[in-house]
Amino acid sequence: MTDTELLLDRLSAEGPEPSASPFWRFAAPLLGVFALCTLGIAATLDGAFDPVERYGVMPLTAKWGFAFALVFLSASALWVLGRPARPSASVTIGMAIPFIFVAAFLALEFLQTGPVVRGATWRTCLLAMAVMSPIGFAGAIFAARWLAPTNLRRTGLSAGLFGGGVAMIAYSPYCPELGMGYMTVFYCLPILAMAALGWLLGPRLLRW
Repeated sequence: MTDTELLLDRLSAEGPEPSASPFWRFAAPLLGVFALCTLGIAATLDGAFDPVERYGVMPLTAKWGFAFALVFLSASALWVLGRPARPSASVTIGMAIPFIFVAAFLALEFLQTGPVVRGATWRTCLLAMAVMSPIGFAGAIFAARWLAPTNLRRTGLSAGLFGGGVAMIAYSPYCPELGMGYMTVFYCLPILAMAALGWLLGPRLLRW
């Protein structure tokens, strides 16, 4: 038996080298863009958590509660959508839950005081969302491409929601504005715009 035949026999006996876990290949881009957006905002803006000292922890809790829930639900939807054997309707519908809570609190605010949309820092808020949302979206698309999504529009929509949620988490500690009206206009609408963009671009960006 030649040396080449011995090598082939050894490789076939050992079997293929185990590949990295699909979950960690999926999760790494999501964690990477989360860190990038958070550090990017911290390097650009001053006064992290100053609004908490002025207004208490509840406004930030409301913003982060919405954003973290959206990021978790959209990342879960991406994972499920990337594994075609699993039903995805429930996780897709689940991404609407944070928006339902916002709508309910907005209606309550409207009945009590009228919608509060004023805010001196709205330009900074929109700029942060506009810059950071596409970064988070790109990470989510890259993560989804490690899997095998078949519903590319729904996957793109989930990636857009993830990107918007990551941007909101990164900027919220610097945001002094109050009110569900402000949150709806300057956070939720940009997030939904990013989701719509993901819906449109998903088939092109996720096609193999």
